[in-house]
Amino acid sequence: MKSINLYIFMFLSVFAMAQSDTTNSDLKINQVEVIKAFEANLQEAQKIRLKSVLPDQKPFNPTYKYDITIVPIDLKFPDPVIKPLAMAPDAPFKINNGYLQGGYGFRKNPELMAGYHFAKKDAYDVGFHLQYESLNNATKIPYQQYRNATADIYGNYMLKENMNLYGEVNSSFRKRYLYQTDIGVDTLYTKEQSERSLNGYGIKAGIRNAEPTKYNFNYDIYLALDNLSITNSNIRENGIIAGLMGEKLFKKSSVLSVEAKYDYTALNAQKELSLTTSTFKPVLKTKIKNLILQVGANMLYSSDNRSSVFPEVYVSYGVSGPALQVFGGVSQDYYVNNFRNVTLRNPYLANTQDSLVNTVSHKYYGGIKGQYSFITYQVSAGLKDANRLMFLLNQGSDVRYFDLVYGDAKIAFVAGNVDFALTDVISLGGSITQNVFKLKDITNAWHTPNIEGSAYGLARLLNGKLELNANLYFGNKVLFLNKENQAENSNALFDMNIGAQYSVSKKFSLFIKGINLLDNKFERWYGYQSVGINGLAGIRIIF
Repeated sequence: MKSINLYIFMFLSVFAMAQSDTTNSDLKINQVEVIKAFEANLQEAQKIRLKSVLPDQKPFNPTYKYDITIVPIDLKFPDPVIKPLAMAPDAPFKINNGYLQGGYGFRKNPELMAGYHFAKKDAYDVGFHLQYESLNNATKIPYQQYRNATADIYGNYMLKENMNLYGEVNSSFRKRYLYQTDIGVDTLYTKEQSERSLNGYGIKAGIRNAEPTKYNFNYDIYLALDNLSITNSNIRENGIIAGLMGEKLFKKSSVLSVEAKYDYTALNAQKELSLTTSTFKPVLKTKIKNLILQVGANMLYSSDNRSSVFPEVYVSYGVSGPALQVFGGVSQDYYVNNFRNVTLRNPYLANTQDSLVNTVSHKYYGGIKGQYSFITYQVSAGLKDANRLMFLLNQGSDVRYFDLVYGDAKIAFVAGNVDFALTDVISLGGSITQNVFKLKDITNAWHTPNIEGSAYGLARLLNGKLELNANLYFGNKVLFLNKENQAENSNALFDMNIGAQYSVSKKFSLFIKGINLLDNKFERWYGYQSVGINGLAGIRIIF
């Protein structure tokens, strides 16, 4: 109760004023990019984005002074035009952006997306986004099908000068089928018994400034509510998340920031469980010539008896300008192992969870990064000490479902990424991460690759009208327990996709995608096999 009172006091004590321009520019056709959520476990064949081992590096934004030499030139002005007083004034400044995309693949998977956004300058802007996609491969593998549908509304409203109210309402409706391919599910269960719906709803509202205030102070305060219900398992989960951010710029080279967050989860499954997490993180950032320094503390309260206080330090030194920078640091992070988070990774989670806990990790890392000519790179290495690291392991009693398994672990990692901007129209890049697990409480890092990587290529031809892209994900074999309860390795994980988009005009284009072209029948989760090769073609319209 003291923790909750503290956050209420902090919210009431933050007050500032700012003004923002919520006007959006015209939506470009190449900004409306939909990544096919094509799934091998009905989520497996989609492009997998690797989460960096390093924490996100916040850019340093000092304020600069410039000496400007004024050069007078002769200007010719048009003759003045006198307009009658009765002439109607200009209409309010408005922008209208709409988009529509539709496509179809040969495995019975339609893809539809639509949205519209409208705004009035210095007053409000509001928009919505709708999306639907599905796949049905049940004629080849029983019950191998899925459906995703989302509907989101978002907006901003200028309450007064320097005070912008924003909010969003989102909903998702996912349908999955327990099509485990190693046990003959169609002989043991009906289609109705294998169906699972995951329906989620969320609402968020906050207040912030979009531009620096008169006293170089920025703020953001928000409150969010989430709900998830899962059929066939009698699971209901509710969440409350509240947070605030404030930062003050001092002497054009130093920033003092404070972040606070409150996260509460209530789960009703086989047991009624709850988990409260609060964080408070003050950080001072400063720049001294080629040195960037961030120093602070991460104060974590967790109701599962894993509270801790840990330093937050980041140091970066420019050895050779932007071409070579050396960096290092320590940080604390946490992950809430609730259904709202975990089912985004694996929608086949069982309802047998008997506790709600956080995974808390301490990271120690260092490396080099920079940009030289057309090459941008970063290489890092370090150690992560994780408390109650979460893994997913299929149940022995019903291998269709997965349980949460926890174990303390020390993880040594090496990670790197590089991007080549070869020309104005061609770019290549990729990333790779190697983890070495030293586990304390469990025998294996179940369903977790030790090596993961990705590569991409992008080309814009015909003055930008034709865009070609390709991406490849790869990961090494993962360990799981088979139906005989014996440890077994999966196939290596490979997923290669290509795509092309041709702009017939500024508002109309055609696209085509090739998905999982290596036809790799990998199993990211035991028994949930990839669909294999697929293709999709369609149109995009901007209005």
